[in-house]
Amino acid sequence: MNSIDLKSILNFSAFRPEPDDPSASWKKRFPAERTVFFGLGRGVLTWRAISRSGKPEDLESVRAEPKEVLAQTGDHIKPLTERGWCAVSLNTRYVISLETNLSRRAGSEELLKTNARGVLGGRYERGKRYALTHNPETNSSILLTFDEDQTRKTESLFTEAGFRVGRICCGAYVLLKHALKLINLEKGSENPVSTFYIVCCEGAVCALVQDQDRWLELRSRTDVYEEDLTPITDLLAPFHSRLAPHIGITLICDEPLEGLVDRLTKVFPNREVADLSQPALLATLMVQN
Repeated sequence: MNSIDLKSILNFSAFRPEPDDPSASWKKRFPAERTVFFGLGRGVLTWRAISRSGKPEDLESVRAEPKEVLAQTGDHIKPLTERGWCAVSLNTRYVISLETNLSRRAGSEELLKTNARGVLGGRYERGKRYALTHNPETNSSILLTFDEDQTRKTESLFTEAGFRVGRICCGAYVLLKHALKLINLEKGSENPVSTFYIVCCEGAVCALVQDQDRWLELRSRTDVYEEDLTPITDLLAPFHSRLAPHIGITLICDEPLEGLVDRLTKVFPNREVADLSQPALLATLMVQN
């Protein structure tokens, strides 16, 4: 055993996950190391540093083609990391859909990464990447679909700019799963949950109707809004006539959107709005998971 091996054992680094191990949380993969979290949209790039303690720092953004932004500001962003490691939230060019009767075999959500056809059957498409969340109370599932080619292009974009991509995720999907977990803590109880989930993430919007634990309707769109929030309420307004009277609203955004709660109470009168949004929420979830 050489001195480097001995040192790695003494400081416990030999027992830590490798940086490119996707099964480990970001905080465990990069303990006491500065990294960067990017948000990639159509014509916009956002970024924030993640401190050595895992705390998200101030958000910065530029509205231009991400390739141009990286070419012009890459030298400014790189010093925010120690070894160039970054995570990327793809906020455009994906589909979130509501499906039924997908395979519920043990480990199907993990199997999806290696044998998607075996899980999705006829819904499988070549050249796609998937993620899946099952409703434990019904036969419904939420399916995230990405283009394989788009994922590779995203990784190449940041690699060519001098970064090392450690994770690619879909921000809206991450926030939706987080909201489902928080709201459905009492699953299987005598009081099943009914709510209308509204997810907003850097221009993307996802809406899911849950009635008595049943997922009834899902709508997802990317590139909906910028500074003006009117397109959000325009997209959601048709749900007003379809929501049962007992269904409230659960809002979750990657960053608090000033004035959105007030707008929602006008579009959906007499419904309580629970706002789960927090500053740097998406980045915080990325670090913890």
